[in-house]
Amino acid sequence: MERNTRPEARIPQTLAKIAGLFQKDPALGERALRAYAALVGLSPGQRSYLEALRPFLTPSRRERAREAFQAAYLRHFAESLPRYPYATDDPAQGVRIQKRENALKRVHVQVGHYPHAVLRLVVDVDLPWPLAEERFRALPPTLMLVNQTGHFHAWYEIDPIPLRVPPERQETLRKTLALLAQVEALLETFYGADPGYNGLLSRNPLLHPPEWTWGGGKRWTLEDLLRELQALLPRGVRRAARWELSSYGRNCALFDRLRVEAYGQVNAFRGLTGGWEAFRNWVYQRAYALNQALFRDHPKGSLDPREVGHTAKSVSGWTWKNYRGTRVWPTSSTGRPDRSRLPPEARAHIPPLQGQELREAVKAGASLGGRKRGSQRRQETEERLVEALKRLQARGEKVTARALAREAGVKPHTASRWLKRMRK
Repeated sequence: MERNTRPEARIPQTLAKIAGLFQKDPALGERALRAYAALVGLSPGQRSYLEALRPFLTPSRRERAREAFQAAYLRHFAESLPRYPYATDDPAQGVRIQKRENALKRVHVQVGHYPHAVLRLVVDVDLPWPLAEERFRALPPTLMLVNQTGHFHAWYEIDPIPLRVPPERQETLRKTLALLAQVEALLETFYGADPGYNGLLSRNPLLHPPEWTWGGGKRWTLEDLLRELQALLPRGVRRAARWELSSYGRNCALFDRLRVEAYGQVNAFRGLTGGWEAFRNWVYQRAYALNQALFRDHPKGSLDPREVGHTAKSVSGWTWKNYRGTRVWPTSSTGRPDRSRLPPEARAHIPPLQGQELREAVKAGASLGGRKRGSQRRQETEERLVEALKRLQARGEKVTARALAREAGVKPHTASRWLKRMRK
């Protein structure tokens, strides 16, 4: 039988050999492929010979790992992006809210500080490359986006922390945010990260060059990340890390300051027509004012207005429904605060009780007092004193027995004995 020696019969064998060169040395394989294309009459602009070579190329181990882990994470990132994130092609020209479909076409996209949940921590690392490589090998990021200068953004995907929680879970959320701020501060310390980066925007990983997109999509829990950082950092370095300067430390600072001020003002609005709306508006206005006052000189700047609004909504709702830190005389129809326990400016907004309403209030107060006995009464008195002390400290007033008694609605000698016991 006559052997087939036509050139087209030798094409698969030649392409297979070139594919072997690609596996050993991509540059050498590219030169051999271009020479082969010129031999068969293809111009450099024609890419059909690359398509012909594709079936003979087996993906490298790194490419297989990228498809198995990194590609899956990038799909998750695109799906978990909020419906209206911030995005831009040039941060110097400003950012704006866009639809998810349009945002994914931009060079820079919002990766943190979503108003509904915390999904990841991102730090900006500017270390020299050998030192940076040592750090990220010790604590593998979920994703690394490296730029041409060798600096990179390290992403750490964590289990989602929902920020829109019912009132009964507000205290748990406050503790979780404090832990989150601590972890972020330790992470910035571990990398020596840029203190001015606020974690809001990063390069879009779907548009970033694949050869400069590293990482296998590892997910972390907040507790595991904290445990690893504590093991990697000396105790003295951990103590020196300032959580209040971290990105999420601002959220904690605003939350704590705002709730204390709301506790001191909520009773001024109870019993008024439209009191809930007025109190909510006051909390929102105070939150935006505190955002500007507390973080004017913060290295990361002030919080995003959407985050401030979410914090104000959470604090106002919980305080109005649950907080009973000062004495309230119940009546037959309303929960009006006792005017004698309010500051003069708040007392002016609440008209005094008259006639039958006054008699019912006095009767209800006497009945309530008659039912309280022993340890229960002492416990409630101590709780009022603790809350009164917090409000005095939040307003920057001097803590004396007389001021404490007036704020808590107790007798001066009771406040004096409690204050002496606390100071001991």
